[in-house]
Amino acid sequence: MPTTTNPPADDDAPEPLGRNRDFRVLLVSQGVSSLGDAVSFTALPLLVLALTGSGLAMGVVGALQTLPDLIFGMVAGALADRSDRKRMMFGADLGRAALTALIPISVFLHGPTMGIVLLVAAPMSMLRSLFLAGYTASVPALVGRPQLARANAIFETVYSAGYIVGPSIAGLLAAAIGPGPTLGIDAVSFAVSSLGLFLVRRPLRAPVDRPQTRIVDDIREGIRFILGHPILRSAILLWGISSIVTAPIVAALAFRITRDLAESPTILGIVLTAYGVGTVAGSLAATRIGRRTSVAAVLLLGELGTGIALIGVAFAGIVPALIGFALLAGVAQSLVLVTYITVRTAYSPDHLLGRVGSTARVISLGLQPLGMLAGGVLIDATSGTATIAAMGTALCILALAFVPVRALRHASLTGKRTVQSAP
Repeated sequence: MPTTTNPPADDDAPEPLGRNRDFRVLLVSQGVSSLGDAVSFTALPLLVLALTGSGLAMGVVGALQTLPDLIFGMVAGALADRSDRKRMMFGADLGRAALTALIPISVFLHGPTMGIVLLVAAPMSMLRSLFLAGYTASVPALVGRPQLARANAIFETVYSAGYIVGPSIAGLLAAAIGPGPTLGIDAVSFAVSSLGLFLVRRPLRAPVDRPQTRIVDDIREGIRFILGHPILRSAILLWGISSIVTAPIVAALAFRITRDLAESPTILGIVLTAYGVGTVAGSLAATRIGRRTSVAAVLLLGELGTGIALIGVAFAGIVPALIGFALLAGVAQSLVLVTYITVRTAYSPDHLLGRVGSTARVISLGLQPLGMLAGGVLIDATSGTATIAAMGTALCILALAFVPVRALRHASLTGKRTVQSAP
């Protein structure tokens, strides 16, 4: 891979994003990858539902996709803080391309497709952990810390744009050729993403001046830092609980639309596309968030708005209403996500970026199997409709429960304001 580059711009005068070649290259490649992910996001639950007809089976697959984050996530963060982050991401994407391709190949060869899905789910999750650990630790070096909020918002806008087109493509192709072959798009997108990483010129290595330590000691250092930091602790806990609550949303939507409402997979794709449009709108709005913006207001009102929108999705009886509420949920959730990632990165020192990010993902992704399995059981016991309503209600309660948390009220997007104690 190329290693000769100019050093990153100084944080006091970072290179403008519009002239930052490496930023643009990574943005385009990750945009393609997000399109593939959006297709897989829709097609995989449809494939599992077609193979098994079970909400619990969808929950099991979702759990296998996230459980390794709980076991491997912190190791991935420690590796990102002691290695070449670009090479880590490159290898992870090549591996994900190969594993994802096995699913449509199995369908084409009339193989044991459900067995292949179960077999590749965990390794795919481990590779995703490696990629995300390297990615989140690399953004400050790529764009400069003063531009973190804007860069995160732009990345999220591009990711979200994939979810405008991707679900519709997945719904149409799933109806035309089946959800299994449709997953081939995601395999291609991972290959494109790895090519983009190969073309990034500047080094994205971890700091080299830190002493050699054991992996377990590195992990403990990251955990101690978060536990001792009231703002990080509060923000990560809020997003983690929210992620666990909403973990089975796609499975519940697939069941509600295709079974409860007896609509086609195309309608599922359209509803998820509406959510994608909302996330793009929310990400664009996030680019306008200034340093004086109240982080607590954005996070808590965003979670409350997402909860109300999901309740609307649960009780809407007509497709236009479903689309409208999905759009609102996308706007609210995107504002929360961009703000959360920016705050988390802003309060993380360079030598801990990988470990703080990965420890946070252990909570938000590693514990998602609990939500996936609970959601699958609830879908089978009640319906997709009741499951989505329960998620929305839980998010509203969560937002209200965090209103008294003083640490969030002291948080900023620059990471320069701190608090001395937590409530």
